[in-house]
Amino acid sequence: MARFSQPRSAFGPEALAQLKPIFDDVWKELVSEGVFELPAFDERSTRTRLAYKVLTFANADWTEIQMRQLILRAFRNEAARLQRAKRASGRRR
Repeated sequence: MARFSQPRSAFGPEALAQLKPIFDDVWKELVSEGVFELPAFDERSTRTRLAYKVLTFANADWTEIQMRQLILRAFRNEAARLQRAKRASGRRR
């Protein structure tokens, strides 16, 4: 029998319906801020990563507001790190 290294969770239709607005709100806010304009962020993989983060945080005892803030911060930090790396590599040339 297959064993998974991470515990698995299941969400019913009601729970998923509550998580969808969180995903949509975070996505819209990040798009409006231009976070995904960097070439490192392709839409399909970024949407998948965002969905994974929403489901991961939903499995913990975070409120919806906390989940939104944590997910926004994670993507903003990643975008800022990529921008700094891009500027640094441009100066080295």
